[in-house]
Amino acid sequence: MITAQQARELAGPTFDERVEEQLEFAYEQIKTAAEKKNRKTILTSDFWTRGGYSGTDEYKAAVKQLEELGYTVRFFYEELQFVNMYTIVEW
Repeated sequence: MITAQQARELAGPTFDERVEEQLEFAYEQIKTAAEKKNRKTILTSDFWTRGGYSGTDEYKAAVKQLEELGYTVRFFYEELQFVNMYTIVEW
């Protein structure tokens, strides 16, 4: 037998929780970059690379929230010998 709480833990975070978790990661990266007097940061975690490449709903929701806060967000993709892809956040 499995309880509802155990089932929730096994299922992992909901859509909104996953987006919020990834935004918290982005905010930490933004703050670190800003403290170093930079005007942009590059997000390279799986969410910000594969999500951007695939255009997932979660990725789009996270980008929308960043843009609503005044950030410029764009996805970078370059295919050479290896593929470079990441999300750039500028302010």
